[in-house]
This record gives sequence, C-alpha cells and structure tokens, in this order.
Amino acid sequence: MTCARKAFTLIELLVVMAILAVLMGLLLPAVQKVRVAADRMKCANNLRQIGIASHHYHNDYSRFPEGWTMGTNFGPLSRLAPYLELDNIHRTIDFSVPVDHANNATARLASIKLLRCPADVQNPLPETGGATNYMANLGNNILFAPGGFANPLNAGLPRPNGIFFPNSLTTFASVYDGTSTTAFYSERVLADGSNGIVSPLEDVFFGRTTPNTPDEAYAQCQALDINDLSNQAPVFMGAPWLHGQHQYQHVSPPNKRSCGFFLTSRATMPPSSRHPNGVNVLFGDGSLRYVTNNIDLQIWRALGSRNGGEPVSDEF
Repeated sequence: MTCARKAFTLIELLVVMAILAVLMGLLLPAVQKVRVAADRMKCANNLRQIGIASHHYHNDYSRFPEGWTMGTNFGPLSRLAPYLELDNIHRTIDFSVPVDHANNATARLASIKLLRCPADVQNPLPETGGATNYMANLGNNILFAPGGFANPLNAGLPRPNGIFFPNSLTTFASVYDGTSTTAFYSERVLADGSNGIVSPLEDVFFGRTTPNTPDEAYAQCQALDINDLSNQAPVFMGAPWLHGQHQYQHVSPPNKRSCGFFLTSRATMPPSSRHPNGVNVLFGDGSLRYVTNNIDLQIWRALGSRNGGEPVSDEF
C-alpha cells in the first residue's frame, strides 16, 4: 500500500521564500564588501607596480622621470612603460613630438589595465586616449601647470616641492624628508566627460580668484558655487595616460573638490577614489598606505613635500 506524498502548503512555501529573502539580504552586503575590498587591493597592487618601476628607472638613470616634459607634455608613466612590461607600447612612443601628435596615436589610445583602478567607472571619452587613475605627486604648493612658471604674477610663489613636476629631475638624494613619509603617487577618479553634469568628485571647477597660499586655494575652492555650470572647467583628468597633467597636490585633503585657478595656473587637485573614506597613497620607500579623508591637514601637506623639513611620524 502506497502513501500519498504530502505537498507544500501555501503557508510553508511563503515561509521558505521569506527565509531565502532574509538570507539573500544578509549575503548580498557581504558579497559587496568583499568586492570593494578586492578592488581596493587590486588598485593598491597597481600602485605598487608603478613604485617598483620608478625605483628601477632611478637605478638606470640615477633620477626619476620628468613629471611633465615642457613642450611635448609627456608624463612619468610614459617613461616608466618599459618597467611595467609595456615594451611594445613604449616602442611606439615618439618622445621628439608632443603627446597629441599623430606619431603617438597608437600609444595614446592604448587601454592599459594596469593603469586603471577596478573600482572606477569606464572611460567616458575613450577618443581622448587610454585612461589612468594614477597620478604623480606635485607637492603641497599651488602652482600647477608649466605655463604658470613664466607668468610674472607667480614670480614670488614657491615652486612645486613634490617628486614630479614640470621638467623635474628628482633623485632619492633630494628627498630630504625621507622616503617613508614622502608621497610619490596616489589615485584619482576619471572626469565625467561632460560640462553639463555636476559631479563634485570627478569635475575640475573653474576658480576665477587668485589664491596666494594653500589655505586660500582650499578655502576658495570649497566656497565655489559648483551648481553654476559656468564654473565647470573644460579639463578631462585621466586621459590620455601619456600626459603630464596627471598630477595631484597635497593642498586639500583627499576626496575634496578640485579647482583650477587657470588665470594664473594655480590649483588644488587632491587625490580621489571610489574606495570608502580614503585613497591609496604610494610612498617613496615602496610602502602603500590607505589615507583617510579626515587626515590632519598639516600632516597631509607634510607628506606631499620632499624637502619641507616637517616632522612627521610614520604612525599617521
């Protein structure tokens, strides 16, 4: 004699579905946290590779690559390509002509996974060139672009004091503050590619004032009305990866807004990321630190200079 199989009742089915919904609700945040942590670790590893490449370059040339080659506009990543296992791309670069010359189209448009943080978005303007999230440390002063060096209005301003700046030829010996407390590279999210969209983290805003100190630049940038679309600057930070404009400054804390005071080539261009509450920073000794947004401003600025003499504990 066979027994009839008992089917699920509607109530039992609803209970099972409710339990599955609760389990999914618990699981998804955990999966997301793992993904966020993995992206941050991958991004940190990319920066470490750039740091190792910089050390190898210094071993071969007894200096670091120029931060921004005046006239041709190449940045340090272009010189580090052979040390990042990008020999094929490096062989296509013609350093005798500017970055935007037709001779450099192949390298300029190359999309290089090592130079992208997996936490960031896709390049919204691929026609501008292959993108990078990794920026060289210009220092904690406010002069930014090469054109500002010749501007008489900037004659009394301190020059960049980071590792990479226009026509820099920095050496380990010139890092008086110590490599363990001097930043070399950090990261920045790509620009959104549109002056019709207000993106506080991604955009560079047009400052029409003339700040004379880091404190003034920081304050004036924060006071800017970013909802006025005329205050959006036509600057696409992140591409092409060859360009020397991919620098950041230790003027404002990480993940604060960026402003270019273009009338005098001054700026505050902090690093930024899509990681939670901070950015990865690579130091001269090859160490990688995760610096939070609420770091003490004076310590942050001290980490940006190679020769400021500021006492900074490595416990920051």
